[in-house]
Amino acid sequence: MKEEINQLIIRNLSNDIGMKASDAATYKALYEITQRKLNGILNLIESNEELKALFDKVADELDKQKEEG
Repeated sequence: MKEEINQLIIRNLSNDIGMKASDAATYKALYEITQRKLNGILNLIESNEELKALFDKVADELDKQKEEG
């Protein structure tokens, strides 16, 4: 009986660890994909002076709103 309980405990812990590892891998993959997309957007903005100026203007306006609000 005790051996059976121990085996079930080990199996349940193994399942839990496997699920947590899977979740962690999923979150890491989502992070990496998001990071690549954001880097692509940043590169696009930095490579185009017109976009960069517009981006900076909008960022300044948002900062002003935060200071006022």
